[in-house]
Amino acid sequence: MDATAAVVIFIFVVSIMTSVGDKNNSSNRVVSPPGVVYNDVSAPPLKPDDDEVEEGERAAIQKYIAKYRKPDEAATIAESIVRNANEKNVNPKLITALMARESRFNPKAVSSSGAIGLGQLLPSTAKGLKLDDPYDIEQNTHGTVLYIKSLLQRFGGNVTNALAGYFEGPNAITRNGGFSAKTKAYVEDILNIAQKI
Repeated sequence: MDATAAVVIFIFVVSIMTSVGDKNNSSNRVVSPPGVVYNDVSAPPLKPDDDEVEEGERAAIQKYIAKYRKPDEAATIAESIVRNANEKNVNPKLITALMARESRFNPKAVSSSGAIGLGQLLPSTAKGLKLDDPYDIEQNTHGTVLYIKSLLQRFGGNVTNALAGYFEGPNAITRNGGFSAKTKAYVEDILNIAQKI
């Protein structure tokens, strides 16, 4: 057997052994094709000079949030979402939908895993984003937008993988080449909410 054949056989055996040992076998994973974007959700935000359209968007987001929070708090959250999302070129409806799914817009929410606030940021994520108070509406919104922006960049604008990375962790999505059915349901929930706002 020549050296080339030996290398090919070795790579083949290693790839089989790796897939057999993986608890999250690729047959149980959902793979989102690279570059897939969902028009309404991933569309760039409004231009800063388009005040009338931005005001309409803010009003729609505020109205949606008011289903869960008092009007004054809904206004504060909506303002923070629209401003932070537009500054970072992320669709505000995507952030709104994410927060709806994560916390129902409760800035004081804490999950069983210790995730905090509107975007349910883990303490380590909040610390990495240099947030002093992740319970603060403005800081949590800012951190959530920054984190989603980084995930969108990491996954080449693929909204599905960015949201899956938010839920499972980006390294898990990359390592496993996809995400679980549970994560697929999470992503679909967020995309459906975004379409309704």
